[in-house]
Amino acid sequence: MMNCRHYLTQLIVTVFLLQTLSPEAGATSPSSTEPPSLAPLKTVSCDALPEHTTGVKQRLSQYKNLVSGRQCIVLNADPAKDLSEQIKRIPENTVILLSSDAPTVTTPSPPDAPTPVKYYIHNEILLKDGQDILGAADDGEEIVIMLKSGFTDNHMIRVGTAENFRFSETRDSHVAHVTFQPTQHSIHNPIDSVVLAQCYNRRLNLENNVFHLALYGAAVDVECREPLDAAANDMRPGPGLRFVNNTLIGKHFKNIIQSFIPEDGLFINLPAIRNQSKRIAVIGNTFRGNMAEAGELVLGPGTQMDIFRNSINISNHGNTRRESITARKGGFALIGHTDTDSESPRFNMAGNQIQVTGIAITIFAQVELALACNHLQATHPWRQVLAPFSLKAVDPLELVDECQKLMSPTVTPTHTPPRICQIENTWTAINDSTDTALSGLVNIEGHLLFGSKICRVADTISDSSTRKTYITGPSPVNSRRSTSSAEATVVPTALGVVSILAILFNL
Repeated sequence: MMNCRHYLTQLIVTVFLLQTLSPEAGATSPSSTEPPSLAPLKTVSCDALPEHTTGVKQRLSQYKNLVSGRQCIVLNADPAKDLSEQIKRIPENTVILLSSDAPTVTTPSPPDAPTPVKYYIHNEILLKDGQDILGAADDGEEIVIMLKSGFTDNHMIRVGTAENFRFSETRDSHVAHVTFQPTQHSIHNPIDSVVLAQCYNRRLNLENNVFHLALYGAAVDVECREPLDAAANDMRPGPGLRFVNNTLIGKHFKNIIQSFIPEDGLFINLPAIRNQSKRIAVIGNTFRGNMAEAGELVLGPGTQMDIFRNSINISNHGNTRRESITARKGGFALIGHTDTDSESPRFNMAGNQIQVTGIAITIFAQVELALACNHLQATHPWRQVLAPFSLKAVDPLELVDECQKLMSPTVTPTHTPPRICQIENTWTAINDSTDTALSGLVNIEGHLLFGSKICRVADTISDSSTRKTYITGPSPVNSRRSTSSAEATVVPTALGVVSILAILFNL
């Protein structure tokens, strides 16, 4: 009897110990109680936010159509907290407001400059489906996101993945009213870009931000090499970018021996996405300071993008960290493809002011270009690479509304026939250059319109009048270094690539 009780006691103890040590045990299971540092942060209805700072109130009013009916969360600038970890704990489709609330005194700023309210990140921010980040600074302040000491990632914000479009994620994301300051702890260990957007199926809206350029890469890098026919399925349009009213600032980075300039302000590389339209737009941005190139733009067959009313005033002088003998220096590089059986990508450019010390526009391979009311000021207006592939100049008259907005952003587009002088482009040579408006183009099909004394009503520029011509060098016909609206002239090339439009003389 005693032996039976002994064995029974051992059995009970054994069972009790097994239950206690088992990972399945309910009361002691890690999955039953999440550590506070990993628990989701609480959100509230954007329509019922409690009293907050003036900046938060202003943003809620400004973006009422965006935030109505959604969940919001208001964060403060606590230097002891990691903003990237906080955002990781916030659900999808949430509006994240970065307020001016800070537990410590902010760093004094120079006179007439906004006072920075600093948020720090230890790791890159992974922007979830539908998440929005809105800077909500009080008057006289600005929200600044900076790198914490020990930051080792290559980007400050990441969207999408390299190999998967995640077609189920279709809610747009907004990042607005934020200053990004990727402070370099060492010139030998800089980040690649501020924002990296890879393959995704939503629209990324970057508006009213200030980007201080990193040494490598670009302020914004949109790069997806996965193939997609965007016209095949309306629910699968692929990556979208609306880059509007941002300021990009480049500067020299110095070490003991030499100094370097950033590579690009904007890098868009979507070579395998076909037939995409109304998804990529770069509008009303300001590029200033020092950088090798304002933007490198690579599109796939049949894809279009809009480049409207950007102001570029940059110096290209200096070397990049990855300088090569063929490094480009200038404004925009428009890059197409070499597949003659596929439709060329199309770039719509209107109302841009491009002032650079290098080359205003570089053309690579097959490209279509609608060019209206742009001003180019540089040492050279054009450089065309891969001469066997033509630049096709398409009818710019459809961009006349964008030209009218350049004169008055609030103007309502009229239905009156446009005038040629509304869409003509202008060219100013600098640094003792004798280049004319079409110098550097060696294979062009169609017409590019630069400064005409005649201003007549036009209906269209007929495609039937286009012709393909090869030139061997810049034109000696017009050596004037500057064309103005008062003394404008159409500049033909040596072999007649750009002729005075027949329509000007038939009206």
